[in-house]
Amino acid sequence: MRILIVVIIFISLLSCSLNSKKNNAQTYSTPDGEFIIGIDTLNINLKSYVSPTFDKYYSLTHAIKNKNKYYCLFKANKESYKKFLFKISETGIVEKEIKLPRDLTNCFYSDLFVFHDTIYSKPYMNDKSYYLDSEKDIWIETAEPDDVIYEDERYYVTYLDFGEWGSTTWFKDKLSGKEYELASSAKIINKIDKNYYISGGVRVIKVNNPLEMKQCDKEYYYQIIKKKEFSEGTNSLVGAEIIYKDTTYSQWDFEEPKQHFITSFKVDNKLFHLCNDSIKTYVAKLQDNKIIPILDFEKKYSVFNWYFSYRCKIQENTFQLLKFRNEDENTFGFIEINGNKINIRYLSLKNN
Repeated sequence: MRILIVVIIFISLLSCSLNSKKNNAQTYSTPDGEFIIGIDTLNINLKSYVSPTFDKYYSLTHAIKNKNKYYCLFKANKESYKKFLFKISETGIVEKEIKLPRDLTNCFYSDLFVFHDTIYSKPYMNDKSYYLDSEKDIWIETAEPDDVIYEDERYYVTYLDFGEWGSTTWFKDKLSGKEYELASSAKIINKIDKNYYISGGVRVIKVNNPLEMKQCDKEYYYQIIKKKEFSEGTNSLVGAEIIYKDTTYSQWDFEEPKQHFITSFKVDNKLFHLCNDSIKTYVAKLQDNKIIPILDFEKKYSVFNWYFSYRCKIQENTFQLLKFRNEDENTFGFIEINGNKINIRYLSLKNN
């Protein structure tokens, strides 16, 4: 019996080592603090779940991490809407294919996100939404979730994009029920001390006190606007300070800006930014309205989000999971940010 137990343990350890190549994390010291950077590969075997040609056509569209499990949504090929959702361990073991409701299988635009430790999926232009029963791994229909991008003890923050008609971020005061509006297309919010930093694309906005923003007319409250067939974004920046803006870039250029914010995160109560330029990805800070690189990754990671996938990018106030793709090789991976720890995980998908 003792020999059998030893064999089982050995096989388990061997399986973990085969599925996840060693993470050679290194600590980098900068004048602004230490960052721990790790790079590894998850070897994921999908043989039991997909056809032999799956690896030639697949595209990762969504990915989240909850309770140390990855939930990865793949689209089968360019011509089909057919999707596969896999629950995968941190070592790359496929634990289960989770069947999708038809509304999610046939929906091209959708969101997959975690809110209050529950996984949700929201099809775009469809009132039906779903949450995942984590014990049974089945989807259950629920009311349409809000377009929430941030929440703390005082404020509940939502966002809507109106395309060429602008966008609006709403801060709802939980004490009074009043809502305050801000012209912003950014969907990442970090709170440092009592200040809110809203960042994305080519701009970072600082809000010292949401109560100093423009108070909404009740007809412009989020829940009212959400139900309208047509509306426009606000133009108000009252109560906000633009601490960085790329004045050389215009959205009408229809080109990627020379450098832009992928996301923002905080370490030891300081705000940092993960940025891309034309050739590389790097960690930066803002100083005197300038982007100052402080840690260079020496290559570019093409981070992407699926259409209308923007809710709750930051989990538990610190953790973020980003997706990247190498267009030339059709390979995918994750960038996980948790405080000063940044882990880059390449996905190696096998189906034979």
